[in-house]
Amino acid sequence: MADLRDYRLEKLGQEHSRLIWEWRNADHIRPYMNHDEIIPLEEHLNWMHAIEEDTSRVVRICYYLDTPAGFVQFSQIDRVHKTCEWGFYIGDKSCPPGSGTMMGILALEHIFQVEQLNKVCAQILDFNQRSLSYHRKLGFIEEGRLGRQRIRNHQPVDVVLMALFREQWEKHRLRLTEEATTGHEGNQDR
Repeated sequence: MADLRDYRLEKLGQEHSRLIWEWRNADHIRPYMNHDEIIPLEEHLNWMHAIEEDTSRVVRICYYLDTPAGFVQFSQIDRVHKTCEWGFYIGDKSCPPGSGTMMGILALEHIFQVEQLNKVCAQILDFNQRSLSYHRKLGFIEEGRLGRQRIRNHQPVDVVLMALFREQWEKHRLRLTEEATTGHEGNQDR
């Protein structure tokens, strides 16, 4: 069972380049991304280089004990309006159940407490029920839909727009953090 004390976020470095590329192109991640094409290594390395100096992003790798487990990115950070978008995934399929929740707690604490933002936005493909449930568990609310926004298997799919405000997070974080350190809820996400 996952325990929050066994997880940490660290800055993404060039030493993580190949691992992140492999995760992003993995069959358990790629189909759920807004852009589901295989990313060539050269394109990925260019992206890694570009984000090093990009102040509109906060990019972290999540460790479970001493093993890289997942990736989280806050992008389109608007310091004036205190908003951003986020995206994430657990890359290591051998992580304990609940690892996604642990990474989410750490990431949201960082963006609201350290970066002092007020709103995190998410875009989720409507068939990704696991991600929709995960977001609701963290306190996100649905703000709208982009109808038939993406094509999957030659069929249009909606994109669900969700958001979490700092005040909502404050209400959810204590309960989630307690569950994450006591293991009372037996989280099943990865």
